[in-house]
Amino acid sequence: MKFLLAVALFITTNAFAVDVCSFQETSDFKEAIAARNIKPSKKSMNPKRFTFIEKQMVHLTITLEGWLSGSTREEAIEIFGDYQEGKKGFNGGEILYFDISGKQIALVHYWPGENEYGAFFELKNGAYKLLANVTDSYITCK
Repeated sequence: MKFLLAVALFITTNAFAVDVCSFQETSDFKEAIAARNIKPSKKSMNPKRFTFIEKQMVHLTITLEGWLSGSTREEAIEIFGDYQEGKKGFNGGEILYFDISGKQIALVHYWPGENEYGAFFELKNGAYKLLANVTDSYITCK
């Protein structure tokens, strides 16, 4: 009986909900995963090396913002990448991948000013699904 209780406690304390919609801001999400010692499994920052899926996610992310809704895929990638041109370190768009509870979550985000904009996606079998968008660092679920 003690063994079953220990297993149940282990499972419940190590399980982590992937519901990004339960967080108000991206900083809340990042703090929660950091507390569970979850780090990005991959980071993609170079638009010239983006995969087809990454380009599609960037395009959708950029066009979620009303003033950029008519942007072509090429324009969206340029907008996403422009913020890092000629700068050392991180100042522009990036895609962070997280493996959480058997699911792969991608945070596609960029800083067109001081505030973060972007989107969360779930990736599965070579496809992606929009979970939420990020405007002024706030998460809005679809």
